[in-house]
Amino acid sequence: MRWYADNSELNGIRGANIPDILLFGGIIVTKASSIQLKESIEKVKGKYGFSRAPIKWNFKDLKRTYSKLGQESLYQSMLNSSKLWRSEIAEAVRDIDFKIIIACIESHSSEKKVIKGVKENLVGFVFSNALMRVALYAQEASASEVQVILDWPDGGNSNPFDIEYASAYNFGSTRGEQVKYHSGALKDLRFMDSPVYTNMLHSTLLQFSDLILGATREVIECAVGKKKSGFGLDFSKLLSNKFRGSPDDIYGRGIVVASGNTQFKEAIKSFIDSELGCSNDIEVPINDSLLF
Repeated sequence: MRWYADNSELNGIRGANIPDILLFGGIIVTKASSIQLKESIEKVKGKYGFSRAPIKWNFKDLKRTYSKLGQESLYQSMLNSSKLWRSEIAEAVRDIDFKIIIACIESHSSEKKVIKGVKENLVGFVFSNALMRVALYAQEASASEVQVILDWPDGGNSNPFDIEYASAYNFGSTRGEQVKYHSGALKDLRFMDSPVYTNMLHSTLLQFSDLILGATREVIECAVGKKKSGFGLDFSKLLSNKFRGSPDDIYGRGIVVASGNTQFKEAIKSFIDSELGCSNDIEVPINDSLLF
């Protein structure tokens, strides 16, 4: 079993001028299903350009990458068709076996200086919050081996992930034993002894995790009133049955929210329950644990 995970962030509704909400997560998939998933995604990408072309939810972020490779025309073609291939990817993978697990954490402050000062801690907390649910899922599934595959960290700083993972692996707790893992230590669940890092540009399944995380980010934006609706919500509805806990318990199992702000958590829970907590037989048009 493998967990492919990435990070995202956004500004909340408290007026912070830097992101004060962090998200971390992605897909957990068996080795057999990962092959099927990769082939299905690359088949869609091939239809719109090149099967190994890198993709992201915010595809414009890749403009420089394509330019360095001299692939400006491919970039423009895939940019113009981005809604189509994102929707077709979601449709193509709906019958493949995988689960989505994502954690969300809100900073306790909206002040720039405070947020920057605790950023590394927040990254570690949101990672461990998601990792706890991955461990529980692996335990439920009696996984024979579990590997955690992460996108190369921002700024090359892997410390928040390495420290939290080592604590979870060796002791079954977050750093400093603040919170115990209900699953027990990762070493007793046949997890590998460290996470591995790779470049999202060369990993189809990390790219897919980025699509899911980007769409979930928009779900959170809708939930807290920053958007009325959007393509990210439509995309998430197509894959609603893939969130752990679907259909009745996506909140708390597939999407985990940590915040000292009860109103923030209740708004997200209510929105997820009403918009994603339903049967996956839907038609969508193409066009709490750690507190800090």
